[in-house]
Amino acid sequence: MGKTSLIRRFVIDVFDDKYVASIGTKVSKRDVEYKEPDKTVYLTLMVWDILGQKDYRKMRAHGMSGAHGVALVSDLTRPETVKTIEEFWLSEVVDILGTLPIVFVGNKVDLAGRDCAAAKNLTEVGRKMEMPVFMCSAKTGESVEDMFRMIGQMMISGDFVEKKPLFEGGSLAQAVDEIVTDFCEQYGDTARAMELVDREFARAKVVIAKPTKDSLLMAIEYLSDLERDIHGRDVSEVNKLRRWKMIDEAR
Repeated sequence: MGKTSLIRRFVIDVFDDKYVASIGTKVSKRDVEYKEPDKTVYLTLMVWDILGQKDYRKMRAHGMSGAHGVALVSDLTRPETVKTIEEFWLSEVVDILGTLPIVFVGNKVDLAGRDCAAAKNLTEVGRKMEMPVFMCSAKTGESVEDMFRMIGQMMISGDFVEKKPLFEGGSLAQAVDEIVTDFCEQYGDTARAMELVDREFARAKVVIAKPTKDSLLMAIEYLSDLERDIHGRDVSEVNKLRRWKMIDEAR
């Protein structure tokens, strides 16, 4: 849907057609200045690009934890993505985070146009939820700056509620979700832990869209080696056995 390209456009103002894949999240930041009637606010926006596949709920919840605002991005050239926002992603965000600022984004307006059916449907979703809607283009930059600045403006004036995530396992992808989240919690520094997971998953040749048990077992070994240096052999072995069980029980 182009959310990574939208973030890249906002952070460094460059568009790249090649999507940069990441395990779970990719974190970017930019400082934004807001001139209020009685003061000037300098806000650092930490933008977390969350994995969009439905099976990875716990990884998304881990990345969303503590968020103060959310941009739900659809692809205007794929009308079904607007329907998915309304029927799945919106309810998940509210379930995990409670009430907080949300903006709805229709990307690729340069291709689909503002009068397309998807744009009209997204506008209606925003109207019902009483949240802003932006028709953007990561390629041309249209409305990207305005969209991110609006999220910041809403955060400055908003109140936020955080909820604990829910999770039900079962599939191999959900087992991956559990393993990555478990490693991040053990490591303590989520951003750095995600970098390590990304590296070790690539080393083990894990394809996140279609993981295999063999590649995941190898990745668990690599993660265990990292934890041995941090927590010691006993802890790393316990963690490895627990994660092996997650993979073994996955369908």
